[in-house]
Amino acid sequence: MRRSEPPPRRARPGRSDVAACVVFLLGALETTAHLWRDVSGRLLASNHGDHTLFEWMLARGALLVTHPENPFFTHRMNVPAGVNMMANTSALSMTIPLAPVTLIWGPVVAFAVMLTLALWLTALAWYYVFSRHLVESRFGAFVGAGLCGFAPAMVAHASGQPNLVAQFAIPFMALATLRLAGRPVRRGILLGLLITYQAFLNEEVLFLAGLAIGAFVVLYALFDRQRARREVRRFLIGLGVAALTGGVLLAYPVYWQFFGPHAYHGLPFPPGSYQLDAVAYVTYARESVGGRVAAPALGQSPNEDNASFGWPLVALAVVVTVYLWRRSALVRAGAVTALIFAVLSLGPKIEIGNHHTGVPGPYRLLLYVPLVDLSVPGRYAFAVIVVLGMLLALGIQRVLDLTSGSRRTRLHWAPLWLIVLLGALIPVLPTPIPTVGRAPVPGFIASGQWRGYVPEGRTIVSVPLPAYRFPDPMLWQASTRLAYQIPRGYFLGPSGTTNRAARFGAPPRPTATKLYAVYLLPYQPSPYVGGDTPLGTVVKPRDPEAARARATTVTAADRRNALADLRYWRAAVVILAPGRNEALLSRTTSALLGFQPTWVNGVWLWDVRKIVGG
Repeated sequence: MRRSEPPPRRARPGRSDVAACVVFLLGALETTAHLWRDVSGRLLASNHGDHTLFEWMLARGALLVTHPENPFFTHRMNVPAGVNMMANTSALSMTIPLAPVTLIWGPVVAFAVMLTLALWLTALAWYYVFSRHLVESRFGAFVGAGLCGFAPAMVAHASGQPNLVAQFAIPFMALATLRLAGRPVRRGILLGLLITYQAFLNEEVLFLAGLAIGAFVVLYALFDRQRARREVRRFLIGLGVAALTGGVLLAYPVYWQFFGPHAYHGLPFPPGSYQLDAVAYVTYARESVGGRVAAPALGQSPNEDNASFGWPLVALAVVVTVYLWRRSALVRAGAVTALIFAVLSLGPKIEIGNHHTGVPGPYRLLLYVPLVDLSVPGRYAFAVIVVLGMLLALGIQRVLDLTSGSRRTRLHWAPLWLIVLLGALIPVLPTPIPTVGRAPVPGFIASGQWRGYVPEGRTIVSVPLPAYRFPDPMLWQASTRLAYQIPRGYFLGPSGTTNRAARFGAPPRPTATKLYAVYLLPYQPSPYVGGDTPLGTVVKPRDPEAARARATTVTAADRRNALADLRYWRAAVVILAPGRNEALLSRTTSALLGFQPTWVNGVWLWDVRKIVGG
């Protein structure tokens, strides 16, 4: 049976559809099970900073519903400068719809809901598209969509980055694009709306999806020239309508992102960072069944396991591709698209098994192309996931077609195919995402006692100040629905008033840098860019005692800087919660401020309203 057109759409859901929906939901709940078992007492283990950031974003989404303000900028964090929220992953198209959950149960529960929905809805969206427009077999659609929704890369990014996992608009974007010629105006408007929605969820995923869909369309046209000549005019009309719709809706937000207050340029790390090792495609991810047996460390972050399909699945995909190559233009276009994006994911210099080959990759030619320089090369493998899902669905459909004849044929082929399929898929099944305990919100914050100390327009300064490696103050603030303001924080912003190069957090200030150095003892920061908010590693100094003396010694200049910084941050109180290097931080802070703290409902508190003035 040769399949040149997608099967007709079947609108009514059947038992198989309900079963797929339930299984995908159970899969999402199992993947996030460690979080759900103690939702108020756990944090995702490998990425506290991003977990915290998205709880903060959920709190702000709820705030936008109850107290409308500029959605593209905030003064709730990084006082007095503020943060350009359009230039950060504010995920408005999920945080605002989840506002009722946040308002009722708080951002802690809302984050778990957001993460679970991201996995579930993405798998469900691909299932809908595959089952209605790619194959007749619901089982084939289920297996292909399951890989798209729960692939190792999806689980890796679920360890703190739900905006990268929430790809449920992408299947419909792909479908609308491929069907533009049928109703160019209506589907063009729909595509423009989907692009707009995805832009407010995650722009990097939108960009990568646009590249992949564009490459697929061009290749499909080359492999099916007759259809391309017949439909190109109407397709281009629909594409123009989509561009006009999305352009009108996104013009102002995009202008704000790139030219608004506190916009930045580039990334805070080299554009070629987080590339994939070529061996990563045939190994298993750390958070998978196969990875629990043997997952080699290939120099990438656990959150960037963007391939890790294992050799059986890769081999199966190659076999399906070879077998269906002459039968389907979809397979040819998809396979070449996957190959292109797999090569690009290897970055500017190809590595094989942690060995730097010195061989330049094609991505090197794109390093400084606008928009490409804002994407992470390893994430180009997202396109490979979708193609593998499509090949699995088509392969299962082909096997079912072959075995639909005699009983002898079914008995011969079906068990063999099932064994091969299970052998390829079981090792990539996800394991529950690891979590760690989270410190409780100090009673001073949780009880609302802070309100008696912090007048309108003033801030609570934490020791140390919030940053990637110490995001807790953002969690405390989020628990109050952002009822008060904080200086600094974990976000992306410019390196200075005249330097627009991107950095994590605010530009350095002397007091923040000093307190952060004390917090890290006995280690020292080794950031990508200078300052007090390192995202990179920390290293142990050769002389720990000298480093400790250097960090904790307070001079007259340090005291002057502290007073100037507190005034700049509009501080009302300075607080220190129990935790790492608490005694050292307390002594250093007291030396900086010139007086001792008082213990107030779970925190050491320095009331600085009199010395700050204003």
